[in-house]
Amino acid sequence: MWVWVPEAAPPDPVALARFASAQRVTDAFVSVPWGGPSADTVASADALRAHGVRVAALGGVEDWTGVEAVAWMERAVAGWPFDGVHLDIEPWGRADWAGRERELLDALERTVHDVAARSSLPVEVDLAPWVADEHPAAFTRIARRANAVALMAYRDRAPDILRVSDAARRILSSSRIAYRVGVDTAPAADPRATFADDGSAVLERELARVAARLAADARFAGVAVHDAQHWMALPR
Repeated sequence: MWVWVPEAAPPDPVALARFASAQRVTDAFVSVPWGGPSADTVASADALRAHGVRVAALGGVEDWTGVEAVAWMERAVAGWPFDGVHLDIEPWGRADWAGRERELLDALERTVHDVAARSSLPVEVDLAPWVADEHPAAFTRIARRANAVALMAYRDRAPDILRVSDAARRILSSSRIAYRVGVDTAPAADPRATFADDGSAVLERELARVAARLAADARFAGVAVHDAQHWMALPR
C-alpha cells in the first residue's frame, strides 16, 4: 500500500502497522520528504517493519528531473534502511502535458534510469496503464528502466480493472517485468475510479477476483492499494 506521511497530519504508526498486519500487507511505500526521512516517516517505517512489512521510500513530483530524483533518493536511503525505492512521478498531470507527451515521457524514462543506476536497492515506478494504450513504446522503455511497475488501474470492479490494465500487463509480461495492479480508495470525481464509496468488503471482493484472474501470470506481484489513510477509513 501507498503510505503518505504529511507533515501536518502524519498517520498513527501503531494503528498503521496493526492495520497493515490485519490486511496482510507485505509491502508499503512510505513517503519521504525532499530533505530526507522525517521523524514521522521513520516512526511509520519502523512500526511497519516490526510487523514484517517491507518498506520502500516513496517520492515524486510530476516535474522531477533525474538530478532531482537522484538527490532525493540518496538522502532518503541514507537516513533509514529502506528495502526499495518507489517513484511516483506523473508528468501526465502537468499543465503542459498536451503537446509535449513524447518529450515528457522520454524525460521520465531518463529519470527512472538515473535513479536505478545510482541505487543499490530495487526501484519500482508508478505508471498509468493508459500510457501503454496511447504511448506503448515509451511505456515499454520506462518500465524496462525499473525493477517493477505499479499499474494505477483505478477502477472499482474487477472486469474494469483488468480491462484498463490489459495492454500494460501484456507489455510487462512479455518484457518479463514484475508488476502490481493498484487501485484507489481516495475520493474522486468519478466514483467508478475509486472504492471510496463502496467500502472495504467490496474492495476485498474485487481485489480477490483480480488476483485470481492473474494468478497464472508469473510477472504478477499482487495488488496494491492507494492509500493507507483512506483505506483505513473505508466503511465495511
